[in-house]
Amino acid sequence: MFILNKHLRNALLLSSLLITFSCKNDQTSTNSSAQISEPKEILQEDSDSLYTIKTDTLNHLSDTIAKNDNQNPIDSTKQYVYLTFDDGPYKGSKNINKILTEENVKGTVFLVGFNAFTKELKQNVEDYKVNPNVEIANHTYSHARNKYKAFYSMPENVLEDIRKNEVVLDIHSRWVRLPARNTWRINKRKKNDPVKNSIPAADLLAKNQYYIYGWDYEWERAAKKSSTHDLAAPQKIYDGIVHRLDQNKTFEKNHLVILMHDDMFNSDNNAEKLRQLIVLLKNNKKIVIEGISNYPTKVS
Repeated sequence: MFILNKHLRNALLLSSLLITFSCKNDQTSTNSSAQISEPKEILQEDSDSLYTIKTDTLNHLSDTIAKNDNQNPIDSTKQYVYLTFDDGPYKGSKNINKILTEENVKGTVFLVGFNAFTKELKQNVEDYKVNPNVEIANHTYSHARNKYKAFYSMPENVLEDIRKNEVVLDIHSRWVRLPARNTWRINKRKKNDPVKNSIPAADLLAKNQYYIYGWDYEWERAAKKSSTHDLAAPQKIYDGIVHRLDQNKTFEKNHLVILMHDDMFNSDNNAEKLRQLIVLLKNNKKIVIEGISNYPTKVS
């Protein structure tokens, strides 16, 4: 009888251990599933992102994105310049917003959700949105975390990053610029960056009816070694714009997209250089400053 009870106790103990182990496994599985359903928060400069987006939120309908159906007529006797700014929001976004308003010209900002990591930067985005002179465009959520080879090796992830940025920043346009790639997909026309690893991602985005804009000319950032961090003279940039337009060195004849970055205009001194460039362009009666919504294109 004692022996039987001993075996019974062992059996009961073994059964209890199996049940406990099974419960732990179920709990681990549940936790793992929860982690998959919601992505990790993006951190920048040790500050929590303001946003945590659930994966299923990304499955929004693409037809909620505005199309370029109401373009202004194009005057064949004019030359068009499109002021575009990448990587915002930054401190310089306030200066850009102010100058576009005061000079009453259009500009298009290609925003990165990753960079809206403080209340102040998020406010810069909101200020852009209520400015009728500013058009909001998409520069991906993560900016590839500056790991471009890995980013472009997975085209589906690039598309998801674009869509995530739409949700995070509430973007309602199809205008996209790829991080660190001068790539175009417009009206069945295409041009690829010399680093060609973004081609599959660009083709996938075009298939999903996104407009991908590169640039025809860049106002480059000041050299890091410069003690003043001053930008090139506005007159030099203006001359470069006119030369490219007159020599037909643009993706679309008589239309020039200039690339700038929000952080170029963090200082008031450099912000005034932006104003000076705009004034030079406005004084040329042949040039029209437009937003990217008026670039000659349509959904293919």
